Amino acid sequence: MSRSTRRFGVTCGLSLLAAVAMTACGGGGGGDNPAPLEPPTQVATPKTLKVGVLPDTQGGNELVAEHPMRALLDLYKEQGVKVVLVVGDLGENGTAAEHQQWRAVAEPYLKDMTFLPIMGNHDNKGKDQDWHDWIGTLIPVDAEHMAGARNKNYAVVRGNVLLLNISYGWMPFSYDFIERTIAKHRDKVDHVLLQTHNSFVGNKYGLLRERIVEGYTSEEGDVAFQAVYDKYRRLFAANDVIYISGHEHMYARSALRDDTYRQFTQIVSGSASYKGYENRYGEHEQVQNTLMLKARVESTGTLDVNASIFDISDDRIDFKAWYAEHSAMNNSSGAKELATPNWHLFDRFTRSATRCEKIVYPSSIPAGIQFNNAYDSSYRTSACASPSGGSARILDGENRTFNRHDTRTRTMAFEPGKTVATSNRDMLSMMYRFMFIENASWRPNLNNSQRARLVNEGTSDEEVEVRATTIDLKKQVVLAWEGKTSATLSDRLHVSGIAAQGGTYIDPYGTVKNIETDTGLPGSRGDSSEAGKAPVVLPTWASRSWTLDPVAPNDPYVLEFKLPAGTTAARATLARWNAATGTWEPLVASNCLSQQAYVASHLTTAPSDLSGACVGDVAVGFDAARSAFWARLRQDGQFAIVSR
Repeated sequence: MSRSTRRFGVTCGLSLLAAVAMTACGGGGGGDNPAPLEPPTQVATPKTLKVGVLPDTQGGNELVAEHPMRALLDLYKEQGVKVVLVVGDLGENGTAAEHQQWRAVAEPYLKDMTFLPIMGNHDNKGKDQDWHDWIGTLIPVDAEHMAGARNKNYAVVRGNVLLLNISYGWMPFSYDFIERTIAKHRDKVDHVLLQTHNSFVGNKYGLLRERIVEGYTSEEGDVAFQAVYDKYRRLFAANDVIYISGHEHMYARSALRDDTYRQFTQIVSGSASYKGYENRYGEHEQVQNTLMLKARVESTGTLDVNASIFDISDDRIDFKAWYAEHSAMNNSSGAKELATPNWHLFDRFTRSATRCEKIVYPSSIPAGIQFNNAYDSSYRTSACASPSGGSARILDGENRTFNRHDTRTRTMAFEPGKTVATSNRDMLSMMYRFMFIENASWRPNLNNSQRARLVNEGTSDEEVEVRATTIDLKKQVVLAWEGKTSATLSDRLHVSGIAAQGGTYIDPYGTVKNIETDTGLPGSRGDSSEAGKAPVVLPTWASRSWTLDPVAPNDPYVLEFKLPAGTTAARATLARWNAATGTWEPLVASNCLSQQAYVASHLTTAPSDLSGACVGDVAVGFDAARSAFWARLRQDGQFAIVSR
């Protein structure tokens, strides 16, 4: 099956790697432990699958954080999740007692869900045999294991989804296994999800910083990862891999890119434990655009438990992420709010095999700077072709509603004879080579004028400092196509990523700040000065909340949708899918269709041929010269041309 993904300005086909036979071997098992689980019976390849993510459940002195874990699994059962990715750090010390405790919490859900566990850094504190006996037995018997790493690194295919599972510390050594496995299954699956414990690019940890910028010449894993870093990025981008991790105890979604600017998605899944982590390094501008970030540490008085679900239907993924705030800090405190969690939807996207994407910057970009090709706050896109030859694009709109967050200062230093960097100046150079954009008039760093710098230069206290700063989130606008149905005249178009943020602002620890009154940290203005980001005048429709309301208005934008060949405007209309009723609903009544071509003033005012009840948030017109409908909209959604 061929797949194509178009980024506006960049077109890339997903390469189909040659199939290579793969063998798996390794040790483990034995003892008085639960029997391996049989894979679910599959009469035919299912078209739908729901995959949930279980973040770190380590509980400190409590060993396993039982209350957050149960709250998540209850939600997943209610939502019909069939596969749960367990991203590692199941407990605190990797002991047999912790594994048994974790298994006891999971046991009631095993009849409804398949658990795919991997080891985190805390699980590595224990013994392999205990892992094999208590956790490894959850892995389905049809899993394909990496040679020598049974129950640690393995692949499972469910329906049209390849699920790759790589334990902590193994990414430097697993490239060949991952590449071969993708090649083996690429023609038979539509989606590749890879879970591992550490983020590829992290706000607190991350393979890029730890293994490369601060890498040791004496550390086998660091040397190995340096050799495969670019190969991984190309492989993941070419095969549209979604990279999922834990470890950071905060939620973050970002678009990462390879050396040719092809993108792939990273999701850091958050926390289901009794601790949160602060945001240290923030966005790595050289390779990353951060699209959503939410942190909360226990010193704020509450924590978040994070839930993420991939709702997969054929070649489409509808992704949603929720959080539930709670004050349960240990098992003995009782479940508290987690007895009846208040789940808030705060992140989402829709994608399909045929789609177009654009990274949209916030409207806080300072006036008068050079735009470095990318600093664009307009939702406007190029035309995006559908599977049957149709076309749509976004004509107008600006990103005026966005979230903001702070990071904290961190320092590091080279170690003579150990680090790859041979001096602090060398380490700073590597930081700008791999992580951050070095500010210049022709390429300003929007996050800070001195993103990283030498401090105490020439003294015994010399270090490289990553400066505390203020970062505005970007948006990834996605136009995702599916084929037409008997109810539509055109292919169906999903628009997502515009109504994606509400105007929140937090410090590195999750404490609430006010984006409308609080100035950002020094140097964050983005104009090469030492000024902080200016307070934002949010539009009246901004929710100023984390919660995404699917029916609340957000930034206005204008969608153009070409009329299918052989169809006349007199018998067609532009409609939105109503999931609640399962019907297509025209955006406006037929007597409220403007006959004017779109002009910029229509973003805020109605066309002159509309009046009375026809004037509202939504306006629709038909441009006869372009044979296309245009619509001013305020929400994401699914759209198609249907019969009147």
